[in-house]
Amino acid sequence: MKNLFIYFGLTLFILTSCKEKIEVEMENAEPLLVVEAEVTTETDSSYVRLTLSANYYSSEPNPIVKTASVSINNIPFTFVPASNIYKAPAGFIGKTDTIYNLLVSYNGKEYKSQAKLEPMFQVDSFFQTWKEAQGFLPAGYSLSYAAFDAREPIKYTYYQQFLYDSTSKSDTSDGNLIFFDNSLTPINQAYNFEIPFLRLNSGAEYVAVFRSVDKNMYEFLNAFGNQNPDIPGPFQVPPANLPTNITGGAVGYFATYDVKRWRYKVR
Repeated sequence: MKNLFIYFGLTLFILTSCKEKIEVEMENAEPLLVVEAEVTTETDSSYVRLTLSANYYSSEPNPIVKTASVSINNIPFTFVPASNIYKAPAGFIGKTDTIYNLLVSYNGKEYKSQAKLEPMFQVDSFFQTWKEAQGFLPAGYSLSYAAFDAREPIKYTYYQQFLYDSTSKSDTSDGNLIFFDNSLTPINQAYNFEIPFLRLNSGAEYVAVFRSVDKNMYEFLNAFGNQNPDIPGPFQVPPANLPTNITGGAVGYFATYDVKRWRYKVR
């Protein structure tokens, strides 16, 4: 599959719609508004988080903005102190093929963004296949999913995988992020895709989360990956001048995605 990237320990930032570059001075700069906004197809999961930028060398947490006016498609989002985020009224759910407009008013300025919520491709089922040890992979079960994609290429998907931990009784991530597109998978035709680099034993419980994203996420992840090459010490590149789709002088992102979740227990 073309454009398959695996980033280890990567914190996801999803970008959609147009982009605007913001020059960020690392020392003694005036604080900028930092926007983290998401609209998803999961009920009550959409939110907006607002903070202010801090000195790059500061160890203090970024100040939280609690007094902004926030709305998406004219629906007001209210600040929730318990979680320090702005939330929509109960029952809010994003709709695919819908354009969403974010408006944030703070400190006499307006910040805007627009994004379309792209639909995910169809995942019909997961199935297992026994594989003997090969290379660095031990013997075990591989997992594949059966899918059908009616979308025209190129469409992008962000994929996360988890394993259920019976000790903590929670789903734990291995830190991997898989990002791919449908340029080399069949269109309007059923196909199977094997999860790469995966071997599981009987009884393991696997969790898969698919999120549709657009081209701007691909570009952002490339930029973010270049700023985080996993090189220790003085050779680590500090993050700066990453793309943003927020206008008005803020940094951050406004993301929209269709979410599909699967849970499979290996027999």
